[in-house]
Amino acid sequence: MDSPRSLRHRLRLLALAILSLLYRSAPWRLLSLVALWDFVLHLAFLLRGLRPVTLDLGHACVHLWVPAPASGRPRKPALVLVHGFGGNSRWQWEGQIGPLSRSFDLYIPDLVFFGNSRSASRDRSLGYQASCIAEAMQRLGVARYSVVGISYGGFVAFRMAEGPAAGAVERVAILTAGICLTPEQLRDFAAKEERDVCELLLPQNADDLMNLLRRSKYRHPKWIPAFLLQDFIEVMYRNQRMEKSELLKNF
Repeated sequence: MDSPRSLRHRLRLLALAILSLLYRSAPWRLLSLVALWDFVLHLAFLLRGLRPVTLDLGHACVHLWVPAPASGRPRKPALVLVHGFGGNSRWQWEGQIGPLSRSFDLYIPDLVFFGNSRSASRDRSLGYQASCIAEAMQRLGVARYSVVGISYGGFVAFRMAEGPAAGAVERVAILTAGICLTPEQLRDFAAKEERDVCELLLPQNADDLMNLLRRSKYRHPKWIPAFLLQDFIEVMYRNQRMEKSELLKNF
């Protein structure tokens, strides 16, 4: 007899299969389900008491979510959440904003060339990403804060604490980021992949994205409809693809 977890997994697969068939035959198949979910995440952030702002820094426009004004509400410690390379602020942190917002005022930026953040600068370094977030926090008038960074965002968080935000950052938490690796170790690690890192982290087809999910998730999905994977690529990887590739080459 199947366990409850196994049964739920089978039901999810069945639902995805039915969704795949309906999507292929329905007249609304040109709609983007990923873009629709992205809008749902936007609403979820609003309902959690966050609001979107875009700050013009002159050399860059940084988009981030900040606490909505609430008169009479005591201020909580400020916490900056820095996303990784595979998504943006909404997709990375939607599952954490509920619990974390009970103890912190959250500030959740899109890194430059991700989400709604843009820049005309030719600088593709981690230091530039760190400087943009540090300058945005300064513009917001937040003098002291802690930082959590995951994956690529972990490297950015570390650079913030040691560089442009050294006087502002109180604590740093880094998740799944090999900040202690030497440049030689990073090159050796990349060489073991036997393919260009850009091809791995910037997938162009459904098979590549599924491979990335299997590599990056402990409990990865066994199957996702190809049309949904391709839809995710169109929404999340097509914009500013060249700039993202340059970020990886200057890592």
